[in-house]
Amino acid sequence: MNYRKFGKTGMEVSEIGMGLEYLLDKEDGVVSDTIKAAVDGGVNYFDCHMGHDFKEDAIDYGGYAKLGKAVEGIRDQLCLTYIAHSAVRSPDETKPRFESYLKALNTDRADVFIVQFCDKAADYEQVTKEGGIFEYAKKLKSEGKARAVGISTHSSAIAFKAIDDGFDMLMYPVNPAFDVVTDEARYKTEKLETLWDAAHDFKPEKDTAQPRKNVYIECERKGIGLTAMKPFAGGFIFRIEKDVGFTPVNLISYALAQNGVSTVVPGCASPNEIAEILKYYDCAGEERDYSGAVSKSRWSVMGSCLYCNHCLPCSAGINIGQMNKLIDAFADSGTKTDGIKDKYNALPVKASACIECGACAKRCPFEVKVIERLKRAVEIFEPVPKTCL
Repeated sequence: MNYRKFGKTGMEVSEIGMGLEYLLDKEDGVVSDTIKAAVDGGVNYFDCHMGHDFKEDAIDYGGYAKLGKAVEGIRDQLCLTYIAHSAVRSPDETKPRFESYLKALNTDRADVFIVQFCDKAADYEQVTKEGGIFEYAKKLKSEGKARAVGISTHSSAIAFKAIDDGFDMLMYPVNPAFDVVTDEARYKTEKLETLWDAAHDFKPEKDTAQPRKNVYIECERKGIGLTAMKPFAGGFIFRIEKDVGFTPVNLISYALAQNGVSTVVPGCASPNEIAEILKYYDCAGEERDYSGAVSKSRWSVMGSCLYCNHCLPCSAGINIGQMNKLIDAFADSGTKTDGIKDKYNALPVKASACIECGACAKRCPFEVKVIERLKRAVEIFEPVPKTCL
């Protein structure tokens, strides 16, 4: 297992975490065995979403009791979230539920307090208003009852607001089907299924942009912990594109390749499913490779780098995928380039080392104009100093 910084929270999280949505309504033994399998595999980040037997008016939730038994003795080794189930629930309604969570887990804190499923502008206003649940969550953080405060959303507009308003982490869908959605006007936030509709109906155009990826870039630039949810789009990807080669392993690889991602949280409901997910670390490079599946799917976007590294090896030793990440980050940052140039300067081989052999462009499955982009990197990161005449 590899671990990544979780934004500026001070925590390090396993790059593969675990979503508990499909687990906590199982029998106690299944819950314990699944958590143990995950922890034995190095997983330390658990998204503690309630199981399907959760009732909206419930205060004491039995799924948390099962989780408490499963993490007994190892709780302090883990990063556990608390999900504030409704984006519009008031602090008075949330407080007894949060206290019940702490009691069931026999803990004094949640590592991340997450306001869940905030897709509507009106809901976001309720969350962030004076006396709202965001204010309550920040109070918990100041008291040491939460180490970080986050929010989950499917909307890029809400995501950007949350980043600007000071949330510590963001839970956001990261997968090749949603990343290509360019017309978010079609995605009515009060009807979540329309995001899937937009992905289903996507038709690539020449040099199609991927604006939703700017959320990832902004998280990385501002030090926001980014949890990649729905790496399989809730199974949608496998159902819609059955024969192009998508697998759990290459979709996890896709999510982890994107700018800013700290951890990806596929949902698991048994030790066997944990084992399937953790096969990622036993796989050869070709099994992690998502480029072939993406290029054959309806979500192929020619001309855009997907950081798959098919362009490598570079005869000059340039890390082209990382170079493209920095170029993309710079393009979205405007004048806010803090940190991006430092990362470029830390690269052992700079873009100016390119000998323009063209081998990288020939190997690229997405027809990226690699040499032109490397020249752009030189312009951005290695400007020729002006001399006095």
